[in-house]
Amino acid sequence: MRIKRMVQCLLWSYLLLCCFRLTAETQDPLTLFENKFFSLSQDQSLICTTSQTGYFSDSELLQVIHYYEDHNPSYPRAFAVSVLTDHQHSDHIEDKFEYLQQCQTTNQPALCMLEEYWGSKESALRALALFYDTKTIIKHGEDYDARRFTDDHLKVFEKSIRKIPVFLRKKISKAKPMHKLAERIEPFDNDLQGLILEAFRGDFDTSIWTDNTHPLTMVPGVGFRSQVIAQVYNGQFFFVYTVKAFDKGKDGRYYRDINLRYLVDFRIPIIVHEIAHTIDNFHFWDGKNELYYFLHYRKLSTDPEIVRIIRGARLALWPSKWFEAFEHLMEVSDGRYDGQIQEKMAELIAQYILIPERLSVSASEAYHWLKENVFNGLEYKGYDGCPNPVVEPLEWYEHAIAKKLGDY
Repeated sequence: MRIKRMVQCLLWSYLLLCCFRLTAETQDPLTLFENKFFSLSQDQSLICTTSQTGYFSDSELLQVIHYYEDHNPSYPRAFAVSVLTDHQHSDHIEDKFEYLQQCQTTNQPALCMLEEYWGSKESALRALALFYDTKTIIKHGEDYDARRFTDDHLKVFEKSIRKIPVFLRKKISKAKPMHKLAERIEPFDNDLQGLILEAFRGDFDTSIWTDNTHPLTMVPGVGFRSQVIAQVYNGQFFFVYTVKAFDKGKDGRYYRDINLRYLVDFRIPIIVHEIAHTIDNFHFWDGKNELYYFLHYRKLSTDPEIVRIIRGARLALWPSKWFEAFEHLMEVSDGRYDGQIQEKMAELIAQYILIPERLSVSASEAYHWLKENVFNGLEYKGYDGCPNPVVEPLEWYEHAIAKKLGDY
């Protein structure tokens, strides 16, 4: 009986997903994914907030959903839900079948299923609204037992996405097809072939949409060696977050290592840093090459002239969780990060968005290069302009009870 249910649910999901792709291919591109509501925020209104403020209310989320569904009467909500709950793991499939059974008699079965999937109506509305407007997929990971996202995480993703200009969101969602990957890597030795194939997840081909894009996709999981807070896959727009490590940047935490307490949600810099990797990865791609994998593509952080600018940039060690991403302490020199070029490039972009007042002084050449060549003249107001401090030093008693970084 369990196997029969799984097969039925898998078939249902497959049919809906196929229908969605056919529908998405024939839709007017202006009627979906307009970035109309989750627009760019260039000021401090989102970053100078705690995890309890700065995000859309349920009524605003419903406004987003109704806008897209009213303009797309032939676009059933079920198609979107099939994308937002798409999984291959047998336990996920079994859960989805049970949700289907529970929701069949409701007035809104698709939304009911998404609510059951998230365990919250608010989460379901936020996931659906973000998908409709920004083409972002936020869902559980394939690791069924990994700690999952909650609405708290959806809210911080919402705020972070709005720090990225719309033209960059669209540019970095262009897929890099790998259909001939096996053929092209055949001359390599077996070990190298294995590494390349492992780097690209099994669902890569199916995740490239008919309009040749790859939606921004956020999932929870376990990072490399369980030590990485977040990671993005080369040539893709797919992020995996180790939830326990990621949440160490949440506001209100005490840390005796750095004698600080965060007064705002410092998970935003982590997300912006990861998205910055995709800006690095996709900047030079012309969208035409059928095969464009990580051993062969040009990035900002591999261009000789840009590398010179990156190396010369003086980056602040500002009070975020970013410093935990250092590979080695030796990469910190004179109180500044000076390690891997790819990491420095991502942090340079993040600092342009989040602490531009400091970056424009400490790395003026890099700042102006980013302004003209990456951000098309857009500039931001950052954390340094927040009306209240973003961190405060611990009192002696707070220091005594604070956890060390790395403790859970």
